[in-house]
Amino acid sequence: METAFIKVRGKRLYVEIHGDEAAPPLLYLHGGPGESCYEFMLHQSQRLSANSA
Repeated sequence: METAFIKVRGKRLYVEIHGDEAAPPLLYLHGGPGESCYEFMLHQSQRLSANSA
């Protein structure tokens, strides 16, 4: 896993990169204000990374 902050319209956005770099990218947007990303971090990132080939 790789983590980074990128700038979008003057704001810092935290991103995580999982899986094979040669695989097609998938942008996963979770929840919204007040919602947690815990479900993604705990379960979905591993599942998506394993199926990225």
